Amino acid sequence: MSGVPVASARQDRLALILIRIVALIAALALAGLLPFPQQSHAQEMANWAGIWDTKWRGAGAEITFEQTGAEVKGVYPLYNGRIEAKAEGRNLVGRWFEGDRQGAFVFVQSPDGESFMGRFESATAEWWTGVRVSAVEDIGVDQTSPMTTMRSFLQTMNESGADNVPRATGGGMGLAARAAGLIDVTDADRGDLNMPDYTKLLFNVIDNATIRLWSLPRDASTGDEVSAKLQQHDTDVSFEVTFRRRQGEWFIVGPPLGLLRAKLAEFQAARGEAVDWVDDPAKLASPRDTFKVLLSGVTEAGNTAQAALNLRDYNPAVRADEAFLLERYLKKVIDRIGYVYWQEIPDDPKSNTPYTYFEHPSGNIVVGPVETDKGKIWQFTPETLANIRTLYADVEDVPVAPEFAAFASNDPFFATRGLAREISPGLLTRAGPMERWQWWMLGLAVLAGIAFGFIANAVISFFAPSQNRSQRSAFLRVVEWAVRSIFLGLFLLVALRPLGLPQVVAAPAKAAAWSLIVIGAVPVVWHLIGRIAEHYRRMWPAPGYHDTLISLSTGVARVAVLVIAFLLLAEVLAIPYEGVIAGLGIGGLAVALAAQPTLQNFLSGLTLYADRPVSVGDFCKFGGQSGTIEHIGMRSTRIRSLDRTVISVPNSDFAGMQIENYAHRDRTRFATTLQLRYETTPDQLRYTLAELRKLLIAHPRVIDNPCHVRFVGFGPYSLDIEVSTYIMTADGSEFLAIREDILLSIINIMDDAGAQFALPSQLEYSVADLPVDEEKRIAAEKRVSDWREAENLPFPDFSQRDKLTFNNTRAYPPQGSARYREMEPAPTSAEAMATREKLGWSLPWKKGTA
Repeated sequence: MSGVPVASARQDRLALILIRIVALIAALALAGLLPFPQQSHAQEMANWAGIWDTKWRGAGAEITFEQTGAEVKGVYPLYNGRIEAKAEGRNLVGRWFEGDRQGAFVFVQSPDGESFMGRFESATAEWWTGVRVSAVEDIGVDQTSPMTTMRSFLQTMNESGADNVPRATGGGMGLAARAAGLIDVTDADRGDLNMPDYTKLLFNVIDNATIRLWSLPRDASTGDEVSAKLQQHDTDVSFEVTFRRRQGEWFIVGPPLGLLRAKLAEFQAARGEAVDWVDDPAKLASPRDTFKVLLSGVTEAGNTAQAALNLRDYNPAVRADEAFLLERYLKKVIDRIGYVYWQEIPDDPKSNTPYTYFEHPSGNIVVGPVETDKGKIWQFTPETLANIRTLYADVEDVPVAPEFAAFASNDPFFATRGLAREISPGLLTRAGPMERWQWWMLGLAVLAGIAFGFIANAVISFFAPSQNRSQRSAFLRVVEWAVRSIFLGLFLLVALRPLGLPQVVAAPAKAAAWSLIVIGAVPVVWHLIGRIAEHYRRMWPAPGYHDTLISLSTGVARVAVLVIAFLLLAEVLAIPYEGVIAGLGIGGLAVALAAQPTLQNFLSGLTLYADRPVSVGDFCKFGGQSGTIEHIGMRSTRIRSLDRTVISVPNSDFAGMQIENYAHRDRTRFATTLQLRYETTPDQLRYTLAELRKLLIAHPRVIDNPCHVRFVGFGPYSLDIEVSTYIMTADGSEFLAIREDILLSIINIMDDAGAQFALPSQLEYSVADLPVDEEKRIAAEKRVSDWREAENLPFPDFSQRDKLTFNNTRAYPPQGSARYREMEPAPTSAEAMATREKLGWSLPWKKGTA
């Protein structure tokens, strides 16, 4: 079984290496650095047939290509131009002709066949680009009457993006060309403008007026030329437009260029606009701008619904979702009313009268002025938005206008609603604030969320270690409830937009969904942070220093999780926390002063980590107390005292203390003072000093230098011998054992010398009270006399030869200790081993044992 973890670890390392190799290969492949086989560049002949919207520097035109084999011919009526070319793969090489002018060109079609890029007059670097279009085919031209001609002109120019608000995909130049074909103007009246620019100028003049198309002549039998007055809304300025019938078709007669320019300036002056004023619908300066924004998606912030709709009565928590849905409701209703001609909608920014676009018993579509911090803007009124659901339900069966049929979208909500209608029309019956099918789907979403939560828990339990319920970790139990909460919240959240719930239901549903997600996610993330911290703690055998950083990082991460969760809940519950946050800027000084102790403790914790006076697990002395560091947190440091109590010290106080760290010492100091009676003779004292030095030199756990044994003075009642050295251990328990051995040996030396310890008191005694051992005194004096005669008196110190002789000769642990035999060297010969075995069995505690 011992090989299983090793094999598993090897497999993990191998898997990690393989993953890195695959990731490297993928990165190189994406960067194009690997020599993957390239597709052959052999190209088939491209298809150029069709309509192309082309542009060149300062102009453009719609080109219609016809292709027969490699031969390609094209025309662009806007400039009376034609093209003759030959296709070579994706290249088109040929010449263009415009009256007496002509030149060479080359086009290269893109791989998808939807666009091209080319050059003409290469000597001057003139570019020519184009895109294949199909939108032109969806917009027809009707010239059966003056009214239909004006309608076709406005529709083609509106869809071409002439006012920078395109509502179709591609075909801008082609649509402009179609509009130009509806104008009857002489070259003299057109002046120095080409036809596209003249068409745009005429459109700008007409666009400044507010037209009721129905009021234009509709009868084809009114003669071959009729006129109509186009009035600017709420001013006295008007423009008279003339229609002319030619070969059974009606055209707009183009006025002279000077008259058009003067009329445009008059229109702009009446509105108080600069001559070069550029229309910006995103400013919502008029009802016309509001419709452009709604139908075209042109806004500064990129959020159409928020800009065009007055959502003041809607809960901020669901305002974005409601805006998205209400915008679609409005478009769906407008699609059934008919094509929107901008020119029929007032464009007066000074008006204060709401504009009613559509009236119905179930509700009207009204655009009204709204005062904001940036000035007056126009938005769809709250009443319009409140009734739009009911209005759509009443007009839903009306066919979509033909102009919108090609662009009609089917959002998830309307698709789901249509499916419910096909199943049973009764599902669309309202039950309270919602339709019946919405209640059913909301209930199914709740049941699905609960069911998937239990399924996810079952999957987690399957892959988790097999344990009974009582043995399951707290983390797994938290995960079980969190997963159920998160899945239920996610299913509710996903269901909100397809169900299109009204705000009275959507607001609490969305708040409940996000609350479930946040409340479920916070404990999981909280436990995950703890697990990650434990993982990194296990990476170091002695984590001490790193544990400080891990503890601080864990605390900061968990606080950040709580803050983010609070902000999310405040956002979804529409709690006005912005004012509180803004107030922090004003009351920042007061908050800083109030939070000074907390911040000081946190910064002190960072100082403890950076300076490292202590680490977790270190034994230290601080402020007159001692203990082992257990935790260094964001606010305080916890220390386990010698009494096994826990001391909590604020980081700011702890960092300012004088800290003595015992964990960083490499040896332990041994120091004591021996106090001998004054009856001790000088030679006894010398003998004692010599034996004490020999003891320390001989001891294997005492360092050689420094090692001091000195007679240091005469005390009040004793002769003082100071012993100072270092024990080769940093472990406190081992030091106590070694010190005990040395002290016991000192007692033996004192006994051998016949010396006695002085009592710490003043006593009156006679020689007879404490007689000196004459025999031992004589023996000690005899040994000192022998040292003197041999000139080997060890004062002031032993000779170097004697030190080498004594070094490490004393047994430690001492003989008789239970650990003494463990320190003996192993026998090397068979005879020695047999002798040792015999001696072992002859030991007293071995006798009598079986």
